[in-house]
Amino acid sequence: MTRTLLNILAVACAHHDGDSEESCRRTVAALTGLPGDYRTGLVHRRAQDLYEAIPAQYHRERAVRDLRDVLAA
Repeated sequence: MTRTLLNILAVACAHHDGDSEESCRRTVAALTGLPGDYRTGLVHRRAQDLYEAIPAQYHRERAVRDLRDVLAA
């Protein structure tokens, strides 16, 4: 779980640098690589923070929708 949190932190930096789609893909991979019981709490919150930081005009992109779907599951 700690490794996933660090991965999501690195992904947030990539998003900040302008690569939102790749950030979403990497976050989805990190979340789906965890057992369902570990996708809660802080891990979920950090991934949700990333999703919320993505401007609305990009929410139709496949990678962003995939992240939204994983967060909703």
